Amino acid sequence: MLKREYYLNQLIKSKDLNLIKVITGVRRSGKSTLLLQYREYLISQKIPEKNIIFMNFESADWYAIKNYKDLYSYIKSHISKGKNYILLDEVQNVESWEKAVNSLLVDIDCDIYITGSNAYLLSSELTTLLAGRVLTIKIYPFSFKEFIEEYPFKEDADKYDKFDKYLKFGGMPMIVNMNDNEEMIINYLTDIKEVVLKKDVIGRNKIKDVVFLDNLIKYMASCIGNLTTPNNISEFMQKNGSTVTNETVDSYLRMIENAYFIYRVPRYELKGKQLLKTQGKYYFVDNGLKNIIDGLSSYDSGSSFENLIYIELLRRRI
Repeated sequence: MLKREYYLNQLIKSKDLNLIKVITGVRRSGKSTLLLQYREYLISQKIPEKNIIFMNFESADWYAIKNYKDLYSYIKSHISKGKNYILLDEVQNVESWEKAVNSLLVDIDCDIYITGSNAYLLSSELTTLLAGRVLTIKIYPFSFKEFIEEYPFKEDADKYDKFDKYLKFGGMPMIVNMNDNEEMIINYLTDIKEVVLKKDVIGRNKIKDVVFLDNLIKYMASCIGNLTTPNNISEFMQKNGSTVTNETVDSYLRMIENAYFIYRVPRYELKGKQLLKTQGKYYFVDNGLKNIIDGLSSYDSGSSFENLIYIELLRRRI
């Protein structure tokens, strides 16, 4: 299991700061693994295991905890003497979880770490409630450096072969365990796409027009690097028989962005130093996810290179 040193060091440096550490990123990008690695670090620092509370809310073990009252009561009843370290994975599955976290920070001697797969973790309501007490750590899929450390390449693979694999399959961490089996990797990436869309876009926002959402995702994958606007997209869709408005397109794009599935880069007007809000470019969080939508046959296109470079720039400025 590769230690994600950069992210782990960020957590270590923030240890015992009176801030809630929020780890965000697309599903299956390694947030849970990072949290477990941090738990191991705490134990290595002689923190008693009874003082570490780890809860993964995608596990059936915690289905009974439905809301902030359940969460607060459980944690409060399991607090040990001394400093307590509270690690909450995919906490957005608990209704109004932020109320429990805020109360815990006030009521007990604790250090709190949470993960989540959508930007609602950092919504205006949360930042208002926890104003000035949040430290955000954004996690991305494997970089090329991390990828080549873990992927099971053939012995005669050179640097070009290795980069080609990365360009094609992307850096979602689990694919390095699939023995270079292309069919298995494609099925896995397809599953990630479906889970993100169903849970973090459709489920979270109660979307009814699933067909349009699917068509929109395909359209965005086909126009990587092109300046576009919600109006342009709606006009294109209308030419193909849709009645969707630009307001709906804009709303859906924001929902997909909030799931960390795509990123929008607004156009910057250098002369006036003004952000032109109407135009922008969109990129996918991972090349593998983009390629299974746009078609693996064109994985080595210019759009794939541009997408990869943009995410790497994001990664380096975290």
